[in-house]
Amino acid sequence: MGLTLQFAIGDKQQIIDAVKTFDFDFLEQLESESKLADFSLHLEPNDLNFLVGSATELLDVGEFGLRECLDTTKFYFDSEAGGAFFVDTAIIDLFSRFNKNDARALTHKWSEKMTAAHGEDIPVNDDAVGAVEALIAISKDAQEQNLDLVHIWYL
Repeated sequence: MGLTLQFAIGDKQQIIDAVKTFDFDFLEQLESESKLADFSLHLEPNDLNFLVGSATELLDVGEFGLRECLDTTKFYFDSEAGGAFFVDTAIIDLFSRFNKNDARALTHKWSEKMTAAHGEDIPVNDDAVGAVEALIAISKDAQEQNLDLVHIWYL
């Protein structure tokens, strides 16, 4: 099993506690409620920074990455096997500016950045477009429903 990289919306402490206790039933419930975007696409953690950078570039806003938007002081859990980090609302605000129809163009820009960084062709596929569509959708839902966004990783 490889690295799992996800984003989930809801109450940040509940999500962080679920990751901390490996409560996969809770995480599966979030997925069944369309409150989860799964980026388990053979990515490296830094590839999500490229995604955020691609979004800032397409929207022509000041560039920033995911890492500086992760809370590593209060609302987080991190271990050797997994972690969960509350994500600053700047990420919600960024991705909620896109529509589902923008996902393919954003995924192409993201692929270009990963290809340049890794020195190998990273093709766009339906799974990647679907993950970006899901992130756009949950960002919109988080904004409309005043929900927290949490970045999750585990082995």
